[in-house]
Amino acid sequence: MISVISTVTLTEATISLVVEITVLVLLIVAFALKNRKKYRQHGIAMTSAIALHIITILVVMLPSFSTFFTAPGTTVPFLLDPIVIISFVHVALGLAAVVIGIRLVASWHFKTDLQTCFANKKMMKPTIILWVTAILLGIVMYVIFWASFLLSQL
Repeated sequence: MISVISTVTLTEATISLVVEITVLVLLIVAFALKNRKKYRQHGIAMTSAIALHIITILVVMLPSFSTFFTAPGTTVPFLLDPIVIISFVHVALGLAAVVIGIRLVASWHFKTDLQTCFANKKMMKPTIILWVTAILLGIVMYVIFWASFLLSQL
């Protein structure tokens, strides 16, 4: 199994997990706010989720993901490792979600006229599906990496 243990500590990974679960909660809250037609609060929750997500990507996820390519002895067959495949899917879905999310939040940018937001409505549902799926895959990866690491320490 490919290891990210050398670049990210358990504490960093756990903080990242807690932040991403917070992002997931913000997404759920934002969805509920949208259903209650509280669009400004919805936008603020989504902006907060994007900001937290970007910080986590830059501080923890990028250094961790780079390990797949820089670890000693890494060769092409590592691409067949199930955790690497899950990681690539996680990265692809997460990257698509954050790019679209940034675009959506930037188009809104705390405007009082919500017509711009309503015009982007058709992009929002696929984005939330991508984002939630990426977060859930991230949780699976955390469990795979750190559960196996902790069990090996017993």
